[in-house]
Amino acid sequence: MKKIIPLFIILCFALLSAGACSGQKKLSAVSADIPAEAVAAVNLAIEKAPLYAAKKNALLDSLKTVIFNSPRGDIRLESIIKVASIYRQVNTDSAIFYAKMGVNEAAADSPENLRIRSRLSLINALSTAGLFTLATQRLDSLRPMMHDIGVKIEFWKTARMLNSYMFAFATEEGEFADIFRSRYIECDDSLLRHLPPTDPFRRFINAERLVAEGRWDNARKHLQEIVDNHPQESNLYGMASYQLAEVYKHKGDFRNFAKCLALSAESDIKGCVKEGIALPALANWLYEKGDLYNAFNFINFALEEANTGNMRMRTVTIAALMPIIDSAYRKQIDDSRNKMAEYLIISVTLLLIALVLFVVLLRNIRNTRLKERKLAVSSKKLEAYVGNFMGLCANYSSRLDQLAKLVIRKINAKQTDDLLKLVSSGRFTEEDNEEFYQLIDKAILDIFPNFVDNINTLLVPEKRIILKPDESLNPELRIYAFVRLGVDQSAKIAQILHYSVNTVYTYRNRMRNRAVNRDTFDNDIINLEHTKNFFQNSRS
Repeated sequence: MKKIIPLFIILCFALLSAGACSGQKKLSAVSADIPAEAVAAVNLAIEKAPLYAAKKNALLDSLKTVIFNSPRGDIRLESIIKVASIYRQVNTDSAIFYAKMGVNEAAADSPENLRIRSRLSLINALSTAGLFTLATQRLDSLRPMMHDIGVKIEFWKTARMLNSYMFAFATEEGEFADIFRSRYIECDDSLLRHLPPTDPFRRFINAERLVAEGRWDNARKHLQEIVDNHPQESNLYGMASYQLAEVYKHKGDFRNFAKCLALSAESDIKGCVKEGIALPALANWLYEKGDLYNAFNFINFALEEANTGNMRMRTVTIAALMPIIDSAYRKQIDDSRNKMAEYLIISVTLLLIALVLFVVLLRNIRNTRLKERKLAVSSKKLEAYVGNFMGLCANYSSRLDQLAKLVIRKINAKQTDDLLKLVSSGRFTEEDNEEFYQLIDKAILDIFPNFVDNINTLLVPEKRIILKPDESLNPELRIYAFVRLGVDQSAKIAQILHYSVNTVYTYRNRMRNRAVNRDTFDNDIINLEHTKNFFQNSRS
């Protein structure tokens, strides 16, 4: 038992260490490049997405109230165009619906810039929905009408967005990428010519070009200024953060790369931009780095947002990543379940071992307490026997002293004949022996309370011993009590009990003749109750 418990403790410690090492390996499998705080902020933004959506819907509801409570005119048309513009990033079906409403409401007498802006809002909605053919046709029909600077800027922004989507689509397909890239650059050139020098979007285009040219330090400086000077929920903040991520990626700073992707994704979520590309990109990077849990959550949320907003282009892009991440995540879950099953089996095994050891320990404690109680009882008996024998010795000493005085007195009085008669009578010896036998009988019956009944079980029924009412033990029982105690030599028994050796032999033969099995009677006496003799118990 003393060896089992330390081994059990060592086994538990080893298993706990193995589990800790396993957990450490699992953590180390996830790259240290991952910025935990930024990823946690994205998760928090996802949790609060319904709040941001409610805030956006409240804004849309207020604008719709203006639309449906205002007469036809410029104010109503401005509100319709604004609603369509907001819906473009939230839900393409609603964006197309309100953009068409704006085109239909733009009367011939409406200002030209409003009429063109309403048609541009429809082209933006069609582009976001992935209806490139319709969007391109409508955009080309507006080229001859570009006169006002403000309208031209809106036109080139719309053309830039359309060519951006088509370039992304062509890149996926592997064809016509150069055509749409050159058109995209032409749109940027036109915007740079028409936008004011201090315009934030102009600064963003310049920074984006610096990224494309590989001028990373200059690009980072300009992009960081845009990020620092715009609220996180603004669209320009999200686009600048995404480009800043590209800068850090090319510089090999993947921690800041992921951090900027997370900031861009958080901006899209807070701004309810369901066409954002930062969150899918972050999910894909986390998947490559081994953080499958967050990768799965992010790609799932991005796909759900793209589906609810009917963002066809983003749905296609995300759907391509989804099976890869989903498969890896589910494999990790299956592996985790297998590990949990293994740990459960080990835990149950250890629990069973612990229960067995606990039962063994309780049994040992119970046996120890039982032995202690028996030892206490034996100790009390020994104390009583020692006390009795010490009293007997003191009594003998006193009587010897009296006898010595009597002898001296008789000798001094010349009464040697009386002294001889007194000693020869045996009166002193008989009184001493009787007291000794009483003490011996009491001690034997204390040790073996059922001694007489047990002896009778070894005798034939008609020859069993029946003691007198005032009799503790008779000579035969007294002799075999010493045999039971392990003293089986007749001479030794005779010496203890002050019997002659012949008397002891006679009593023992008489008892054997009454036994059921004469040959084994003495051994049967020794093995009564299958207990050790008194002296062995005392030594233990």
